[in-house]
Amino acid sequence: MNTRNSLIAVTSLTATFVALCAALFSVTGIAKLFAGAALSAGIMAAALELGKIVSISFLYQYWTEIPKTLKYYLSVAAVILMVITSAGIYGYLSSAYAKVAATPLTLNADIETMEGRVKSLEQDIKRKEDRLNQLITLRSQQETRLDNMVSKSTTGNSSTIRSAQNALTAADKNVTALQSEISNLSAQRDSLNGISINKRVQIETNGDIGTFVYIAKVLGTDLDTVVKWFTLVIVLVFDPLAVALVVAVNFLIKNKSKHDIVLPELTQEPEIVVGESTEAEIQPLDSVVEEPYKIYTEPEQPIVLPNDPQYYTRGDFDWSNERMWKTNPSAVEYYNREILPRRMGS
Repeated sequence: MNTRNSLIAVTSLTATFVALCAALFSVTGIAKLFAGAALSAGIMAAALELGKIVSISFLYQYWTEIPKTLKYYLSVAAVILMVITSAGIYGYLSSAYAKVAATPLTLNADIETMEGRVKSLEQDIKRKEDRLNQLITLRSQQETRLDNMVSKSTTGNSSTIRSAQNALTAADKNVTALQSEISNLSAQRDSLNGISINKRVQIETNGDIGTFVYIAKVLGTDLDTVVKWFTLVIVLVFDPLAVALVVAVNFLIKNKSKHDIVLPELTQEPEIVVGESTEAEIQPLDSVVEEPYKIYTEPEQPIVLPNDPQYYTRGDFDWSNERMWKTNPSAVEYYNREILPRRMGS
């Protein structure tokens, strides 16, 4: 098998494999889309896939011969079928992603809920801390006022002093209560943050979509967006590649005959016939020594090689018979370039 035949075989196998994969994914996706009649939808999609491949091959082989109406219809139908195939592949891949992404999506929803609760708690904590700071300031002012009243009082038991002491005691209770509330809210916030971190670790260590999670983190976007664009890239390449490979196979097959060269068989060395003498001058005996008999033969007729260079580039070509190639410039050039160096080297 020569190089061209090997290329045709490899391209044919690759085109068949890619087209079958595209058809399988598309048929499965369309069957899931029409789950009410999955078998019928799958058979219909398979028939359309086969029709698409045959139409493309037929168009390429007989583009200049088929009627314009048929040509245009098959071309439009092939493009529409490529879109349908791509849609089926997208549906199949999206369904496969939905199965493995159910748990991570649930965890993401829980994380978002917790983050909202944490923000609410932080706002409550901030508001109570501001109120606590105000109470502490008022308490400090009341302590200072009470100290002044006690130091200036002569009896030390006036109603004003008792009122200030009661106000100071109430301020202490309010401060203590606010500090307790802030502590409880902070504990709730820290607990939610801990649970959220744990759920994020579960998502990132998920073996099914861990790579997409990392890519989403690098790109600064969400998981669904990354998977959506990745799926679209696959869809945009998959079926068009299958169609392109089918066209490539048809191209190689159609042009194969232009490169196939049938070489003549060299069964035996060409026969060389030398003509008989055409003239003989008989001299007297006394002049034999001076001029011997002259025998004339027909001049050698050169052998004309075929125009095909592969005739004399074959390994079994007889280069020792110069009559076969010395009048062919291409053969002489090939001999000087390839054969002569090998002979000189040996």
